[in-house]
Amino acid sequence: MIGSYPEAVEWLYNRVNFERLGVGQYGRNDFKLERMQKLLNAIGNPQEKIPVVHIAGTKGKGTTAAIVDSILREAGYHVGLFTSPHMFRIEERFLVNGQPISEERFVALVCQMAAYVDKTQETYPELTPTFFEITTAMAWLYFLEENVDLAVLEVGLGGRLDSTNLCRPLVTAISSISLDHTRLLGDTVASITREKAGIIKAGIPVVTSSTNPFVCEDLKAIASQKGCPFQQLGQDFQVEIVKPWHEQGRFQTVRYAQTDSVEVKTIDVQFSRPGQIYACNIGLALACIDQLNHSGYTITDTQKQRGILNVYLPLRFEILQEAPPVIVDAAHNPAALEALMETLPQYFPERPVTLILAISRDKDYAGMCQTLRRVSSLIVTQYLGNIRSLPAAELAEVIEQEVNLSVLLSESPAEALKIALRVTPSHGIIVASGSLFLAAEVRQLVKPECVIPRVPA
Repeated sequence: MIGSYPEAVEWLYNRVNFERLGVGQYGRNDFKLERMQKLLNAIGNPQEKIPVVHIAGTKGKGTTAAIVDSILREAGYHVGLFTSPHMFRIEERFLVNGQPISEERFVALVCQMAAYVDKTQETYPELTPTFFEITTAMAWLYFLEENVDLAVLEVGLGGRLDSTNLCRPLVTAISSISLDHTRLLGDTVASITREKAGIIKAGIPVVTSSTNPFVCEDLKAIASQKGCPFQQLGQDFQVEIVKPWHEQGRFQTVRYAQTDSVEVKTIDVQFSRPGQIYACNIGLALACIDQLNHSGYTITDTQKQRGILNVYLPLRFEILQEAPPVIVDAAHNPAALEALMETLPQYFPERPVTLILAISRDKDYAGMCQTLRRVSSLIVTQYLGNIRSLPAAELAEVIEQEVNLSVLLSESPAEALKIALRVTPSHGIIVASGSLFLAAEVRQLVKPECVIPRVPA
C-alpha cells in the first residue's frame, strides 16, 4: 500500500529501470511497445486525446523541447512537457506550464499505476511495465487531467520502440544524429537514423536539424514513403549567427529564415547559450512552430522571440558562478563533448580551462576522451547518484591511453570541485561535463537552493 511520497518513489524505482541498469543488464529484446500499449489501453488511452510535438535525436532534442515549450507558453497555450532523465527529483519530468507536478498528484498517479501493475504481474508477468513506461503513462494521465492544449515529448531512447512513440503528433522533429547507445541502436549512424526515424508517422510533417547528407537522405526517403512533408536545415530553413555570444553580454543573436516558399521570411532571436549547435536547436524549434501555425495554431514572431529569450535551460552551458566562472554542461557523447571543446576557446579566449570529467560506463567513453583538447587541468571523477558511472580510475586509464593527458583523480564531484577551485588560476574557468548526472551533482554543490528548478513567473 502506497501512502506517502517516499513510498511512491520507492515503488517506482523498484520497477525495471534501464536508466540505472549497468552495461550488459539489458538489450534490444527488452524494449517492446506491446507492454506500453497494454498499459495505455488499461488507463483509457489518454495519448489519443492530446496533440503532440514529438522530438527525437542524439544531440539537442532536450534543448529543442524546452524551446518549443517556452514559445508555446509565451503564446498563451497550456502546455505539458515530458523529458528525461531528471536532475534531482522525479517530478521534474512532468511539467505543466513550466511547473513540476506536486508531490500529492505524483503519489496519486503512482497509486493508480501500481493498481494496474499489481494486476498485470499476476496474470502476465512478462508484460509488467518498466519504470520509463510507467512514467510516460503518468505524464499522459497528468496532462489529460490538466487539460493541456498540447504536449511536447522528448524521446527517451532511440525512437521506434520508445514508450513515447504511441503518441499522435502534429509535427515530428529529429535533431542531429550521431553515435550513441550503439549497443541498443546499432553501431553505425545509418542504423541509429533508422531507429530515430521510427517516430515518423504517415502524413505527419517531419523537420530535422541534421546537416549530415546521408542522414537527411535516409530521413527524407522514409518520410516520402509515409507521405510526410519533409523539411531540413540548410534546405528549407536556415540559421545564421548574426551577433555572437560574448562573456559580457551572454546572448547571441540568431537569424532564422524559412526558405521553402517563394517569399523568404526571417526572424532574429536572442538566446542565452553560445554556438552553432544552439542556433541549430533554435532553427528546429522554430520549424516545429511554423508547422503548428500551418495546423491552425497562432504563434506570433514576438511570442517566438520572447519564448526563446526566456527559455530555462539548466545544465546546458550553464554558468553557475563567477570568479572563476563555473560552467556545467550535460554533454554525454563524443559529438556533444566535441562541440563543447570547440565552444570554450571560441567564447572564452586565452582563458585556461579546468575540466571536471565523469562519464557513464555505457557511453563511448574512449571516443569522448579523444575529443579532449585545450584543457589546462583535467580532473577525473565519478558521479554518485547512479550506478552507471564509470569508476574514476578506469576513466583515467582510458584518457592516458587515448590522448596521453595527465589527470588528477577524485572520488567525488565535491572533492573534484574543491581541487578545481584550488588549481584554477584567477583568469581561468572551470567546466564540469561528460554526463548529465555529473552536471546535476555539481550544480547542486554550487547552487544547493535549486533542488527543483522552477521557471520564473
